[in-house]
Amino acid sequence: MREKPELEEKDVQMLCDRAKAIIMSHSAPIVRLSRDIENVGRFDTRSGPTTPQFDLLCASPPFMAASAQIVERFVRDFGAGLFRPPFSFLLLALAATGPVAAAETLVLHGPSGHQHDTLRGLIAGLETVFASHPEALSIPIRRVLAPYMLNPQSPTGTP
Repeated sequence: MREKPELEEKDVQMLCDRAKAIIMSHSAPIVRLSRDIENVGRFDTRSGPTTPQFDLLCASPPFMAASAQIVERFVRDFGAGLFRPPFSFLLLALAATGPVAAAETLVLHGPSGHQHDTLRGLIAGLETVFASHPEALSIPIRRVLAPYMLNPQSPTGTP
């Protein structure tokens, strides 16, 4: 089992900013970030010589709370290792689909039950993020995960 990196807070912030830049600049359509950045579509409607990804990267709007916490969770678990093999595939997943979508996939399809699995601690952290921000989950995923990690809603809409 690998050891978690010891990071100072300034290093965490620097690595989160670096990951955010990589996520925003990925060549996939920026609509993939619609659950991560408020009103991200505004960068897709501009005309001019630059790409929507470049405009998004230059504007650098903040991630929504759940997305920012997801990226931070990855950084805290993998440190600078997130940017090199074998864990750089996780950063690529965050960039290609967006932090919320990538985290949902990992929580649903990641390894379960293996305490010493490299991803188990990360998945537990992501479950905590989603428990704090259930609105970030897609409705079908919310239905699947609600009995396990979220405060189920009563028929009246109150917890």
